[in-house]
Amino acid sequence: SKSYDCIIFYRWYTRDGKKDRGLVMARSVAETLQAQGIRAWLDQQQMNRDATREQVLTGIHNAFQGVQYVIILAAPGDWDRFLNEDDIHRWEWEISLKSGKPVWVLQYETIHPPSRSGLLQISLVHELLLFSNLLADLAFKRRIEVRNLTSDNFYTTLKEIVELEGPSTQV
Repeated sequence: SKSYDCIIFYRWYTRDGKKDRGLVMARSVAETLQAQGIRAWLDQQQMNRDATREQVLTGIHNAFQGVQYVIILAAPGDWDRFLNEDDIHRWEWEISLKSGKPVWVLQYETIHPPSRSGLLQISLVHELLLFSNLLADLAFKRRIEVRNLTSDNFYTTLKEIVELEGPSTQV
């Protein structure tokens, strides 16, 4: 099986009608990382849209085991489904935060002003409390790299990830 450097998690659909927002952002991030030599696993490139829930969970689980780090894309409205403990995106957050893998949370379409990473993590934990005590607790107990992703810093933020995490040496 092919190995990957990172896995990208994102929300496919939102209730506010912006259902393709996550798909487009995830593809843009993956293609930008791939252009920099990073092997990024993205479900929309690896799975069929009509895959069953079990096929999706198995595919994500298998890919997750082999990656070096995790990128989670987060936009307003993405966490509404965290209230449902069976939600796949919630599960993606949970396995990421429980793992020892580096986790990068890239927030987009936010109003937050630029801030230091530590303050962004505190803000993230506070916001997660509204949807899931478990995820907030997991996020509080470990270091997470949180960035606000904008059109002004899109490439420099992804370059920072590549420079800090780099491609794996596995082939």
